Amino acid sequence: MYQHMSPDLCRRFPPHSEAIRLYGSVCDLRTHKLPGSPGLSKSMFDLTSSSQRFIQRYDSSSSVPSSCSSRKNSQGSNRSLDTITLSGDEKEFGRLNVKLFYNSAVEQIWITVLQCKDLSWPSSYGDTPTISVKGILTLPKPVHFKSSAKEGSNVIEFMETFVFAIKLQSLQTVRLVFKIQTQTPRKKTIGECSLSLRTLSTQEMDYSLDITPPSKISVCHAELELGTCFQAVNSRIQLQILEAQYLPSSSAPLTLSFFVKVAMFSSGDLIYKKKTRLLKASNGRVKWGETMIFPLIQTEKEIIFLIKLYSRSSVRRKHFVGQIWISEDSNNIDAVNQWKETVTNPEKVVIKWHKLNPS
Repeated sequence: MYQHMSPDLCRRFPPHSEAIRLYGSVCDLRTHKLPGSPGLSKSMFDLTSSSQRFIQRYDSSSSVPSSCSSRKNSQGSNRSLDTITLSGDEKEFGRLNVKLFYNSAVEQIWITVLQCKDLSWPSSYGDTPTISVKGILTLPKPVHFKSSAKEGSNVIEFMETFVFAIKLQSLQTVRLVFKIQTQTPRKKTIGECSLSLRTLSTQEMDYSLDITPPSKISVCHAELELGTCFQAVNSRIQLQILEAQYLPSSSAPLTLSFFVKVAMFSSGDLIYKKKTRLLKASNGRVKWGETMIFPLIQTEKEIIFLIKLYSRSSVRRKHFVGQIWISEDSNNIDAVNQWKETVTNPEKVVIKWHKLNPS
């Protein structure tokens, strides 16, 4: 952790101001009711204004902007469609609002935990359990931080900023993971969400992340960049295994190596199997840049690719990391869109990043 008051922050908040307190690498942004306190409306700390201020919602797994619709109820007030109570698998578990900013002058990332809205927790925890947010930067040596504990409610205000001195190039290869935890009546993770830092920059950004139930199996944060091309003239599919990032690290002194296995199915039957060469990871990344050619024996719409990523810690042992299905029936919307764009645009190379699933 790195303690620093940037020149810009000092300029906006002169020493005699008591509107902000810095402690360690955390900045408490809760409003102090002091007469004559300077306004914060034109800085990255504009946290007291309406929650409707240009907030952009991102899906917690893909970090792709999504729309947030609203309607007026019978009393005429706006009500977000996202807050309508759902049942079963459609039920939402709440959203976490955060703000990110990178100060290139001093190579610092500023992570602000704003608020948690519409959070769901087990009924056995009562009406007002104590809630906190734990954050993890998934670097080779993970960086952990934790907010203060707040009483559970429909809107839980945190307004805390965590500052770390880390190079931008390193941050852009990892994910920022948040775990929503109860502290009372007992400590437990009740939800989680994550955000890719690939697009982190000096521009201040707001995010609204969908909270999902905690996974019962180990979470896979690895992503794989794939290229596909339908070569109609030659009646074949070209698959490019380009790069992987956010790869797990080993507790052993030796660096893990990784490879990708590809299986092509047609009408449910396995037709071809291929794999990449084994390469060592560097800063959680591996670049293969390999191209595989798969001849078509049936219509391209009946083709399914199963792509699996493995790590190897020794010559004899391999470990499954995660996988992705590329087809029209994939459970990953990005994979579906890539395949549809590929088959409808012959000879076009379509390249996308995919978050791998652990199963």
